[in-house]
Amino acid sequence: MEVMFRKQDKDCTQVLKNHFEQNEYNGERLDRHREDINVANKAIKRLEHHMDRLEAKVKTQEETIEVLEGVIENQQVVMACFRSCECAKGRTFS
Repeated sequence: MEVMFRKQDKDCTQVLKNHFEQNEYNGERLDRHREDINVANKAIKRLEHHMDRLEAKVKTQEETIEVLEGVIENQQVVMACFRSCECAKGRTFS
C-alpha cells in the first residue's frame, strides 16, 4: 500500500512539475506578447502623430488654394478693367 502511495505522490509531483513548467512557458509567452503590444502601441502613437501633421498640411493646402482662387479672381477683374480701359482708348488687348 505504501508503494502505491509513493507512486501516486511521484505521479502527482510530475503532474505539478509539468503544470509549473507550462505556466512558466505561458508566462514567458505572455511577456513577449506584452512587449509586442507595447511596440504596436508606440507605432500607433507615431502614426497618429503623422496623421495629425498630414491633416494640418492638408488644411494649410486647402487654405492656400482658397487664397490662390481669390488671387485669380482678382486678376480676372483687373484684366477685365484693363481691357475696357484699352478699348476706350481705341486700342485692343487680347
